[in-house]
Amino acid sequence: MKVGYHGPQVPALTPLHGAAGGGRDRPWLTLGRLFVLGTLAIAVAVGATFYGLLESSRRSILARSDRLREEAAQHIGQRISSELGVAASALEEVEHAMSSGVLDASLPEAVEAKLFSELLDHPTLSDVTVTRATLTGYDAAGDALLAPADRWQISVFRATADPGSAIVTRKVWMREGVWVASVRRRPPRGGLSSGSPQDEPVAGDPTAHPTFVASSARRLYGKAIWSDLSWSEVDGALPPDQRRVVVTVQKAVDDAPGRFAGVVRVGLLTRTIDGLPRMRSHDAERVLLCDTLGRLVARLDPRDRVQVSGDDLRIAPVDAPPEVTAALARAGRSGSLVVDGVRYLVTFQAVANSQGWLGGILVPEDFYTSDLRALRDRFLLGLLGVTAVVLLCGGLLMRKVGRSLGAVVEATRRMRAFDFAACSAHSGLREIADVLDGVERAKTSVRALGRYVPIDLVRQLFEDNRDPELGGELLPISLMFTDIEGFTSLSERLAPDALARALGQYLEAMTRGVRSTDGTVDKFIGDAVMAFWNAPRRLPDHAARACRAALGCVEATRELYASKAWGSLPPLFTRFGLHTGRAMVGHFGSPDRLSYTALGDDVNLAARLEGLCKQYDVAILASEAIVDAAGEAFVFRRLDRVAVKGKNIPVLVYELLGEAGACEAKQPAARVYEGALEAYFARDFDGALAALAAIPHDGAAGRLAERCRQMRVSPPPPDWDGVHVATTK
Repeated sequence: MKVGYHGPQVPALTPLHGAAGGGRDRPWLTLGRLFVLGTLAIAVAVGATFYGLLESSRRSILARSDRLREEAAQHIGQRISSELGVAASALEEVEHAMSSGVLDASLPEAVEAKLFSELLDHPTLSDVTVTRATLTGYDAAGDALLAPADRWQISVFRATADPGSAIVTRKVWMREGVWVASVRRRPPRGGLSSGSPQDEPVAGDPTAHPTFVASSARRLYGKAIWSDLSWSEVDGALPPDQRRVVVTVQKAVDDAPGRFAGVVRVGLLTRTIDGLPRMRSHDAERVLLCDTLGRLVARLDPRDRVQVSGDDLRIAPVDAPPEVTAALARAGRSGSLVVDGVRYLVTFQAVANSQGWLGGILVPEDFYTSDLRALRDRFLLGLLGVTAVVLLCGGLLMRKVGRSLGAVVEATRRMRAFDFAACSAHSGLREIADVLDGVERAKTSVRALGRYVPIDLVRQLFEDNRDPELGGELLPISLMFTDIEGFTSLSERLAPDALARALGQYLEAMTRGVRSTDGTVDKFIGDAVMAFWNAPRRLPDHAARACRAALGCVEATRELYASKAWGSLPPLFTRFGLHTGRAMVGHFGSPDRLSYTALGDDVNLAARLEGLCKQYDVAILASEAIVDAAGEAFVFRRLDRVAVKGKNIPVLVYELLGEAGACEAKQPAARVYEGALEAYFARDFDGALAALAAIPHDGAAGRLAERCRQMRVSPPPPDWDGVHVATTK
């Protein structure tokens, strides 16, 4: 058909090249193949359209599932807040009774009766305690100053975690200068006056306990302070496996005249919180209660144990499923994860009024999309069936069309064979007859033609691409590690959005300091920064640039803290570690995820130097290697000869004081310190102390003086070489 409709071009081409058999140039595409391809293309288009609708439905379902999980996670938070509200409500009732004059806080019997009634009214409470004292003022640190007299404590608590267990009262007071205690153990369901008081040993002054000291301090006075999971204080004499786990809230309260009445502490049993993970809406759902480090706060199984994790009590699961372990590893980050080939969806929500707890909902994606997949499978089977029927019917039709086209094919074959004699143009299909008529007319025209235009060749442009490859090269580089002192406590005080904004401003200032010296910011690790110089751009003076960058970061952050953008936030103190050495620099990671970074022992040493800053109370700690490489452009103070943690070979460490000519005021004290250090290395500890006395307000001098005093008491062995072994990072 193409030949017939395009006139004489193709038939005339063969004689010019002298090739009667032009079959080698015949197109691959035939009418039958075109029909098959067209049918398959339609099937693919229909399938793609259906897949698009299917995927859109899947996204809609998953979006709805996200909302359902968010609502479930919020419900968990509300349940926990409700449970915590029981303790808060009990505390408020005691406080209201004292502040309104209904309860005389100076009468132990009245206080005991009130606490007893609170425990009866709230079955989930573990204990209620009032610690009484007379406030006379505050010291310079803001801690409460108490009168020596009129101090006592009353604790009313359940004998066990069972809400129906007996209620016990413990009273602690001072008698003749000695702290004494009596315990009234009531029988089950016993009244307030049942049971007989018995004396018991006392650990000491209850007003010295951290809960009292913190609550009565000026900065926290009148504020409800929540604890994390903790052992119950009233079970202090019991072994850990028998002690109750509670969450407590404590607050300094006033009496009716507005005077300090004492500190009220309420302990809440965690039994209800432990039951939350088993309160799920369907079998496929898993409910998690954890902290931001992925440590469980509530039991997944009654067999799970409570153990100490860092400074906190956390749950050690007996047999956590792998998907739960994977979800806990990414605590706080909602999204999807794949475990053993199964995709799971997890949603985390912060729990209000908690110590950074997170409520999590973990559900297999199949739970939401199983019906959609079944619909997809049925559609694919139907589409395949319809396509097969269309191809079968089309094949029968194409046989008839093929017979009619045979005449056209024969006519064109004769034209390719230089046979332009007239032939019959008869066909049962009008369209084919029209084609044959056109071929015959083409023959007439071809016979009149003698010259033809050849077909132009088409050129293709190929472009080469090169991907990054795994590996690196060993280079001399200068490294800088930084960290913020006390950042954890700041993050606990700030809301997440305020913390993110402050951290972003800080890291922007640090980045300016690094890039102003053509450094490479390798990565941010939370609030920490890793940077290096001499890669990928070669910088002969990379050591000096690293030193200048550290000073520039200090200046940039100082300007930030003084700006309006920083607001009322306190300025942060940043520690720096500087070192020059050789490291492998290049692309590391996996083929589908690369990172341009530096690796090696010298990188680890630079990181250790940053951690040593707090041991010497300095801001910028530099190795001897970077001091030698930086030259005379900077002023350093030699601090010590130290073996950092994980390394046996000692290194000299220095404090970077500033650029030469800009820190003359610091040099006299630095020289005095270095003289004292030489005396220390020579075992002349008295001489070192005498020299250090001239710089009393220097943090590093204070640390060295303390070490000298220890050496005087416990002299080092004869083979001592003055190396200080750092035991922490």
